Amino acid sequence: MRRRRSCDGTVIVGGGLAAQRCAETLRRHGHDGAIRIVCAESHRPYDRPPLSKELLAGADDGESIVYRPAAWYEQQSIDLLLGVSATGLDVRDRRVRLADGCALRYDRLVIATGSRPRTLPVLAGYVNVSTFRSIDDCIRLREVLAARPRLAVVGAGFIGQEVAATARRLGAEVTMIEAAPSPLSSVLGPELGDWFTGLHRSEGVDVLTGCTVDAAVANGTLRALRLSNGKTVAVDHVVVGVGVRPDVSWLADTGLATDAGVPVDPHGRTASESVMAIGDAASTYDAIARRRMPGSHWEAAARQAVRAARVMLGLEPGAAPPTSFWTDQYGVRIQYLGHAWLADHVEIDGEPRQRSFTATFSRAGRPVAALLVGCPRALPAIRKLIEKGTS
Repeated sequence: MRRRRSCDGTVIVGGGLAAQRCAETLRRHGHDGAIRIVCAESHRPYDRPPLSKELLAGADDGESIVYRPAAWYEQQSIDLLLGVSATGLDVRDRRVRLADGCALRYDRLVIATGSRPRTLPVLAGYVNVSTFRSIDDCIRLREVLAARPRLAVVGAGFIGQEVAATARRLGAEVTMIEAAPSPLSSVLGPELGDWFTGLHRSEGVDVLTGCTVDAAVANGTLRALRLSNGKTVAVDHVVVGVGVRPDVSWLADTGLATDAGVPVDPHGRTASESVMAIGDAASTYDAIARRRMPGSHWEAAARQAVRAARVMLGLEPGAAPPTSFWTDQYGVRIQYLGHAWLADHVEIDGEPRQRSFTATFSRAGRPVAALLVGCPRALPAIRKLIEKGTS
């Protein structure tokens, strides 16, 4: 990739989906100014959802998940700076400081640095403990899974569940440990949380809920986990999936960011006229929730990136869609959209035991969220109902 350090233009800091979609949209709508994408990883921007599924299972060589071939960036006159991270920002002088000692001036800056996995201090420093966020994380874990180890997954969010499902499919002995009474119960409620527990148990995963990791048993490497419920789980490897935090520490002296991310409106505007923030790095105001929400998932990042680019070009950004995300587990597509925590009623239609049903969350008779399991064709209709607020 070219590593040009010319001045001004649009600088996009971050090498994920949001950064890629923003650059694509700018060029698609005629922006002919300089664009630079600053990527901390040494890989071209790539699609993260396959990491915990196809790539981890070994069905993908990694090259097919990159968004664009190297030649595309040359053709679009986009400078792609790989393997260099941003270390600071001077808002007044419009300069981004880089880890290699260089600085980039900008006319417009887009903050798209995503998020970093949270860690557990009790498990820090052990070589057989990892998080799961990047291609490199995936490749390392894939090598571990080849030996069919005793794997513990700490955290039963969607990333933890996907890793557990793929590892189980590869023949690993899997234990999933969740502090809540059931997976995702804080979002979906106890009934659907219990359904996820049953899903994994039916596939041979030992699901332990309502407990945390209290201590590590080690002899050079981690050998076992002592849990708050008194149990001890023998392990060969541990994956920590207890959530993420916005990767905005490089903005500490700017006044633009908080621990929750960079506060923005629904279209990515920050307190600085020349700076936008999108994706997981942003803390976005949600008009339905009437509060700021952390960056969420793939679809939200892609749509916000497009809206931000349109705002930068002076175009109508369009309405922000409902929050949504999806996952694939054991060959079943699971999709969620809306705000289930607003609901006062949930109705389940279909066959949960057959892994084919929809759960519609409503408030005062109006749909506010939905969970679809094995029913992808129902998504467009349900999305329209939620957007219109009709029964």
